[in-house]
Amino acid sequence: MADAFEKLGIEKGASIEEIRKAHRDMARRWHPDRFQEGPERMWAERRMVEINIAFEEALSLSEYGGNGADVSGEREKLEDVRKLIGLGELVAARRALMRVSTRSAEWNYLFGAVLFRLGEMEKAVLYFGIAARQKPDNEVYRSAYLSAETVRNRENRRSFNRLLGAVRRRSGRREP
Repeated sequence: MADAFEKLGIEKGASIEEIRKAHRDMARRWHPDRFQEGPERMWAERRMVEINIAFEEALSLSEYGGNGADVSGEREKLEDVRKLIGLGELVAARRALMRVSTRSAEWNYLFGAVLFRLGEMEKAVLYFGIAARQKPDNEVYRSAYLSAETVRNRENRRSFNRLLGAVRRRSGRREP
């Protein structure tokens, strides 16, 4: 993998603020939600995984953040989000996640979990998928992705069948 700082377009030894700004700028540019479903979106998802990995690596290598204090603060925030999800406080969990600057695999997994529980299946599948690609050996992330995908596909089939039934009733045809 190319140097993390190079991938983010910044110089080695950049401050945490510079690293975060570069990550934010690249995330805005390459976030998969900006692309239509298809190959471009899949490419953007892979690109975001690379950007997020480079971001985490740059933070850990930064002479300003190398002590791990900032990273442990992020872990505490994610643990708080897990508690909020457990309590069913989904809106508060979503807000808390938006205040976390690192878009790690765990962040994507937790955001997917919130979206799943809020019934936003398309987005939940997207975020679970990003988490699973960031940490391909994590069974929990992969299982969440596959489960959300199954639920989404089932809901899409039901919606299609309801629509098809309505069209047939309107045109006077009988359902098979």
